[in-house]
Amino acid sequence: MSPYLHQTQNRIRVRSDFILRNPGMVARQVATMEGMPGVLEVVHRRYAGSVAVRFDEHKISSKALLAHIEAEGWLSAQKDKAYIDTTVRHLTRHVAKGLAVMTFNMVVKPSMLKTVVQLIR
Repeated sequence: MSPYLHQTQNRIRVRSDFILRNPGMVARQVATMEGMPGVLEVVHRRYAGSVAVRFDEHKISSKALLAHIEAEGWLSAQKDKAYIDTTVRHLTRHVAKGLAVMTFNMVVKPSMLKTVVQLIR
């Protein structure tokens, strides 16, 4: 996922792979950010990979807050080869299971059904 930044008056929302993949580090950074003057609320949605920051524009500027966010690395785009490899491996496993179930249904089920019908007669 490429980094996503949405800014409205007194609110900034960031969504990125960095936030999603580094929840412990981001939680520590959020705790630090909550102590900054002018920051009213910081909401970290761990499983969505997003952080929303509400702030008082009179105490801290959005530019200063964005500079802090960028310094924390939240906007960095990561190309994680291990993540891609893991995703491909999981997809391959699911496709293989699906094909095995389809093969079982097409080959074994009809012969089992014939056997049961012959036993009943």
